[in-house]
Amino acid sequence: MDKVWDVIIVGAGPAGMCTAIQTAKHGLSTLVVDRQTEPGGQIFRSAGSSSMIGKLGKDYAAGLPLVKQFLNCGAQFEPGANVWDIAPDRVYYSQQGHSHFVRARQVVLATGAMERPVPLPGWTLPGVMGSGASDVLLKSAGLLPEGPVVLCGNGPLVLQAAVHMHEFNVPVSAVLLTGRMGNIMHAMKHASGILARPGYFLHGVNMAAKTMLHQKCVLGAHDVSISESEKGLQVHYATRSGKHRKLDASTVLLHEGVIPETRITRLARLRHAWDQKQRYWHVDADKWGQTSAPGLRTAGDIATVRGAAAAQAEGSLVGLDICRELGQLSLADRDREALPFLRIIKRCQALQPFLDEYFAPTPAMLQPHPDAIVCRCEELTAGHLGEVIREGSYSPNGVKAQARPGMGTCQGRICGQAVAEMIADAHGLSMENLPQYTAQPPLFPLRLGELVEMPSPSELM
Repeated sequence: MDKVWDVIIVGAGPAGMCTAIQTAKHGLSTLVVDRQTEPGGQIFRSAGSSSMIGKLGKDYAAGLPLVKQFLNCGAQFEPGANVWDIAPDRVYYSQQGHSHFVRARQVVLATGAMERPVPLPGWTLPGVMGSGASDVLLKSAGLLPEGPVVLCGNGPLVLQAAVHMHEFNVPVSAVLLTGRMGNIMHAMKHASGILARPGYFLHGVNMAAKTMLHQKCVLGAHDVSISESEKGLQVHYATRSGKHRKLDASTVLLHEGVIPETRITRLARLRHAWDQKQRYWHVDADKWGQTSAPGLRTAGDIATVRGAAAAQAEGSLVGLDICRELGQLSLADRDREALPFLRIIKRCQALQPFLDEYFAPTPAMLQPHPDAIVCRCEELTAGHLGEVIREGSYSPNGVKAQARPGMGTCQGRICGQAVAEMIADAHGLSMENLPQYTAQPPLFPLRLGELVEMPSPSELM
């Protein structure tokens, strides 16, 4: 492709779709690339084709009109496109075995968030997966986990999964809630924020009530591990009183919150900030998506995790400001059109402190047991990595050089956060002062033939 696009958007989730709708509506040539075969992202996965669209509640069904609007907005959508390198004016991606190089006046990263990986013993066994992964299978293929199921963790997706298990008659052995008992007291300091989004809050309360009513719930579960047994899987845990229990299961769903997906932003060398309450790194960007690299913006949960409503509003704001920067809108028109989206952001921000406190991760859950595999690519345990760290490694890249975590194909997507938490704990360091793993192109494995066959940038100039 030798065309220079006005805008290239990486990611067709709620934020990316809304950015494209705005830029295309105002006459900018817009290309959207996404590795999935359909737009929608994780939260609206397969909304345009799923048989579950009328069975998973109005929040999921709300994605269908957005997907239809996006597909008809005039933006060009390239599905099945894996982006493997990025710069402020260009994007490299692989699609159906061929790599492409495209240029743009503005690039927007809208790749969303991911479930926080929390290594514990047995989490790599067959039948163990994230609650979010289970949700994706349900939306995209109508697949339900084999029961009995044990759900374990702290976050809204645990409650959502528990409700789905009840509604679809999947037997659940127990729901192990690992959040700290004091979280609710801290959250109540921000209770006034509930008034900004009462419907959203009541929806969460309803999920929690259904979970408590229909499932066996264990509050304050800790020291969780999973092992194989004659019946499939066995989950071991300790109660608040210190008693040890075990549960039989065919499937175990884990979830310890959601964090931004930072591989591509690390690859772009963008400036990041540390969220102490939710304990994750995120891109340092303003409300218009402007990052530390001119011409390279972010939209949605890749910057700060606030859910679908905020992501859609943020995507629209980014799109409007791109139109202003590229001369399609005056400053006054941008501000006028931005008003309804700014109001949505304000309401989301008002409730967020309550949610951040209520679902704050438990520190003990972030320090892996010595037997837990931390780096799945290299099969490195926390015990082995802990020895390397105590011997004098003070940064993730230092541990990477000595013991190879982060050297696999995921480039630290799974182990990066856990390794940093281990370093901070071992040496008494602040997480915000620890650098993240450095990501290198290609972000995904590529055949050498793809690189050989791809036209060089000079050939396209």
